Amino acid sequence: MAENLSLDDQATQSGFARLVGASQPAISKHYKAQLFTEGASFRVWLHEYCERLRTEAAGRQANEARNRRDMAQAIESEANAQLKMRELYRQDELILDIESVRKAMVEWSTIGKNEFIGAVESILIAIESQHAITVDREPLQSDIDAALKAIGSYQIESEEAGGGGAPSLDTAA
Repeated sequence: MAENLSLDDQATQSGFARLVGASQPAISKHYKAQLFTEGASFRVWLHEYCERLRTEAAGRQANEARNRRDMAQAIESEANAQLKMRELYRQDELILDIESVRKAMVEWSTIGKNEFIGAVESILIAIESQHAITVDREPLQSDIDAALKAIGSYQIESEEAGGGGAPSLDTAA
């Protein structure tokens, strides 16, 4: 029946399927994918169909699998570039690893606590010697503990998790 068709007639899915030797459902699939210009002639559809076949044969067709592969490659390349950048920063000591930062924070809070405890003790000793009195340190301990927590909350939280606590006035951190 394909021989009765004129290429200048308005194309139909079933007529085009007969013309190219494909099934009507296959042509319908292409039609729904908007491969064909609606209301065009068999000649136009044949040109569009052949263009599609050439594109697919040349491997230029952007399909979902290729898009996913390309996206995966782009993500992998970006991750590799970021990894190399972090390594360069680490080599140039522009970034520190988390363990070095944690260690520095613990050391800094320990130094701060020791300085605070020493200063409080020096103040109390000065008051005691100036006024010839003895200061009861027990009522001051809650304020000292609060200050120590503010100075080194990172270390205090870590110590509390391990069962330790804030040092008393009589013990250095």
